[in-house]
Amino acid sequence: MQVFTMWRECALTSFGEMLPHADNRVTLDPDHTDAYGVPIARISCVHRENELAMVRDQVDACCEMLDSAGFEQTGSSTQLSVPGLACHEVGTARMGADPKDSVLNSFCQSWDINNLFVMDGSCFVSQGVQNPTLTMMALVARSCDYLLEACRRGDLT
Repeated sequence: MQVFTMWRECALTSFGEMLPHADNRVTLDPDHTDAYGVPIARISCVHRENELAMVRDQVDACCEMLDSAGFEQTGSSTQLSVPGLACHEVGTARMGADPKDSVLNSFCQSWDINNLFVMDGSCFVSQGVQNPTLTMMALVARSCDYLLEACRRGDLT
């Protein structure tokens, strides 16, 4: 979403959180592989009414801010960006307390593969507008402490 102005130039861009939906997912295509024989990723992602309403609200808020600041608006857009365009995508390996509805435990350890730890933004089901890197780093530090203790105890196979 962008709002354009003339003379005193200013462009506002906004970001919003896409709500998690089970059918927005990344899966491996068993019928198509890359040059190395690895199944290719298939991304399924649909913007729903919440995202459309959020963009309309963001445009209204940006226009109001620019009007208040004395800018003459020359245009605006409610065009939703292509999923994956933002640089901090998260998800695909949900963290949770139960293996029935999550992929990772609270230490980013796979429920199904004891010695697999996924220490990045994959464990988040969603994220807001702020950069998640510091939260990811904190989770990695916590998970590494757990991993080291598990190695010392001989719990990983």
